[in-house]
Amino acid sequence: MDTPRPIDDRHDQSDQTDQIDQIEDPASGVTVGALMSAPLVTIPPGARLWEARATMSSHGVHHLLVADRGRVVAIVSDRDIAHRLSPAAARGNPSRHDEEAMQRRVLQVAHFDMITIPRDAPIEEAAALILERSISALPVVDEEHRVVGIVTTRDLLRGMLVCVLPSAA
Repeated sequence: MDTPRPIDDRHDQSDQTDQIDQIEDPASGVTVGALMSAPLVTIPPGARLWEARATMSSHGVHHLLVADRGRVVAIVSDRDIAHRLSPAAARGNPSRHDEEAMQRRVLQVAHFDMITIPRDAPIEEAAALILERSISALPVVDEEHRVVGIVTTRDLLRGMLVCVLPSAA
């Protein structure tokens, strides 16, 4: 029997990928569609970063889907925005550079190479994909590849916890 070892960020990611690839038979039976957040919270690509931050805050989310002409084309996270700001901005003391950065357009920081997952995929597959790609959210697509929701690491953790400890529901 293999001895479990803690995952250490200093380890080669191929070690983690090998562990992820071993997930063959989902144990939970829970699908991504059961955990995803919907309706979608979107923002246009031409919106300013300050608008994206305000939208995230008002909806209590950490990710926005970028929609152009009725189609989701990208994703942006609060971290994508925070990486453009100085540490002083997080403490409520933004510099002139921070104020200028918040005037940038969402399309300048969004990820247009979205990694998606089908809504009928098992949550174990979503968790493996998030770990493998070092991301924190996956847009969820239907059979026609239209984005119908989003699943985050928090959603997956909550879902897996319920599978392990049903009393946590």
